[in-house]
Amino acid sequence: MIYTAIDNFYLTDEQLKNSPSRKDGIDEATETTLRIYGCDLIQESGILLRLPQAVMATGQVLFHRFYCKKSLTKFHVKKVAASCVWLASKLEESPRKARQVLIVFHRMECRRENLPIEHLDLSSKKYIELKTELSRTERHILKEMGFICHVEHPHKFISNYLAALGNPTELRQEAWNLANDSLRTTLCVRFKSEVVACGVVYAAARRFQVPLPENPPWWKAFDAEKSGIVEVCKVLAHLYSLPKAQYIPVCKDGEFTFSNKSLHSQSKVVTKFLL
Repeated sequence: MIYTAIDNFYLTDEQLKNSPSRKDGIDEATETTLRIYGCDLIQESGILLRLPQAVMATGQVLFHRFYCKKSLTKFHVKKVAASCVWLASKLEESPRKARQVLIVFHRMECRRENLPIEHLDLSSKKYIELKTELSRTERHILKEMGFICHVEHPHKFISNYLAALGNPTELRQEAWNLANDSLRTTLCVRFKSEVVACGVVYAAARRFQVPLPENPPWWKAFDAEKSGIVEVCKVLAHLYSLPKAQYIPVCKDGEFTFSNKSLHSQSKVVTKFLL
């Protein structure tokens, strides 16, 4: 893969407020909820697929980037989440087969919908349709990314920053966990990884009451500004104040589902939501 500059993946607050989903009538709270929900699916499925954390992190960044270009009303959040996991597993050289991804998403849906876990028939028409949709959505994602899928995560900076600051190793795990949580927000499309890394290091230090150098300001050495660090902390604090994200049916393109029961109940809700 040829890596090029990724600066054009970063958006302003104004651009995010005028996202394709907002233009299609989805309010900020609903978009935030569905972004978190999709990222939760990516994280959970990655664990079930026994993928390294880097795969889930890459999948979540691709997920956010995609919905900065396309609307939640036109591309189903579950479909995009599954495709992002599948694509990220290949990008991070830990590939999983399409059937493995679909089986895991099938089990996850059964659990979330409190349905009995049934065998997913790999020869059924439904499975073939889901596999086709998975491939088609992956192509949409690649097209919207311009086939440039390079992702730089804040995690790689955390250890170096803490080592340079001479701080205790216990901050590393806390900062790492905060970096993982940050991927459920739009921080990855608003700030460079260096800024997010500084933000989570600062938040971890505050939580453990570890002082950081102020004179000169420690963040200056890492190409960050105090305003960016403060914003990272504010976004994380808001994330932790929210209840567990639940699925909200807003997509006009039908449901990406494995169960006829689930499909029937969700179709009623989406019709009501869109009227």
